[in-house]
Amino acid sequence: MVHEIANALVPFFFSMTMGFLAGKVKHGKLPVVSINTMLVDYALPFALFVYTANMKRESFASHLLPILVLAIVMLAPYFASLALSKYAFGVERRLAAVRSVTIGMPNFAAVGLPLLHAVYGEESTLTVALAITTASVVMSPACLILLEQAKTAGHDQPKSQLMFKALRNTFVKPVVIAPIAGVAFALAGWHLPTLATQSLNIIGNTTAGLALFSTGMVLAAQPFKINLEVIVSVLLSNVGQPVLAWICTLLLGLPAPIAGPIILLAAIPCGSFGILFGLSYAVQDSSAGTTLVASSLLSALSLSATIYLLAHL
Repeated sequence: MVHEIANALVPFFFSMTMGFLAGKVKHGKLPVVSINTMLVDYALPFALFVYTANMKRESFASHLLPILVLAIVMLAPYFASLALSKYAFGVERRLAAVRSVTIGMPNFAAVGLPLLHAVYGEESTLTVALAITTASVVMSPACLILLEQAKTAGHDQPKSQLMFKALRNTFVKPVVIAPIAGVAFALAGWHLPTLATQSLNIIGNTTAGLALFSTGMVLAAQPFKINLEVIVSVLLSNVGQPVLAWICTLLLGLPAPIAGPIILLAAIPCGSFGILFGLSYAVQDSSAGTTLVASSLLSALSLSATIYLLAHL
């Protein structure tokens, strides 16, 4: 079992560590924004489109309940974090938005593909693609709406207008459009030509390494200051989400081949999208940065435990 866990996690942590070291050695000199743009706007969308477009039409029906579980797993800690930020820690809305999405939106884009491929093989690709799509469609507006509200505070802008603007900003992103287009392509019964697949894969195949390296660089730039809020945030992410996923899969009676990947996805540490969204609104939050670093470090234990438990359930 130790060998299987090492095969799944060592390559993932090695790539992230290389990005972290590069970020520390070349502090402030690496084009982090450009690399993230390459990842989020090109490599990942290409990969997601190929993965979803090549799936069989009948395989999508079996993923409706997993999508529901993933949405619950992300939204529950998101709202819990918002409530704690407001009533327990007295955090202003824009900072609470960044922290809540950092907790609620696992790092599917960077960790999901290489991790699930190592544990479950190529058949897990559709699950990861749908997880990334669900996260983008559900969590991106959840963060953007709050950031827009904070930005326009005092301007009496209608909430409906804020909602429309956040949704518009979400659904024009390539990382959202690509998997949705791939699903539509597959559901239409069309076949992606081999030449098109090979062409898209030249860039799409760089996703896993680029995403992990980029995550390491983002971690290197984050401050680190442990406090009670960070501890609660990490527990919500690294422990609360996989436990909630396990409970949901049990209640819904999902079979092990479907439940396992969902639970492992829920155990993935915090992602950096909340922080990146915040930066686009000139919002920097040290608590979210510390949570991202601590969650990633502790995921060595939480992911190992999750893989071990899933193998013995």
